[in-house]
Amino acid sequence: MRAEADMAHACERMSVDPRFVKLRRRFALQAGVLVGAFLFSYMSYLLLSAYARDFMSVQIVDSVNVALLMGIGQFLLTFVLAWAFGRFSAHSIDPLAEEIRDRARDEDTINGRVIG
Repeated sequence: MRAEADMAHACERMSVDPRFVKLRRRFALQAGVLVGAFLFSYMSYLLLSAYARDFMSVQIVDSVNVALLMGIGQFLLTFVLAWAFGRFSAHSIDPLAEEIRDRARDEDTINGRVIG
């Protein structure tokens, strides 16, 4: 019971830490922007496929048309956005999370507890 209470107290302290709030905001903004970009792209593709059939059927090369290129583009965009998420996280979110984790471990060590 004591360990659970200590952990709850530590989590409560952490949730009001300005650096933790900053971390949550950065993550939410990053995820929101990237998900929004993907949804915008995908919905554009769907709406063009449904309502702009003449545009989507324009032949680029032999049997390759705009619809095929945009469909393949959806896969490429997914990989680019995943790469961007990882890169941004490594540069902006991960160092802040590591700093918060190290500080929490230091505080627990000072209090006489060891958390793995």
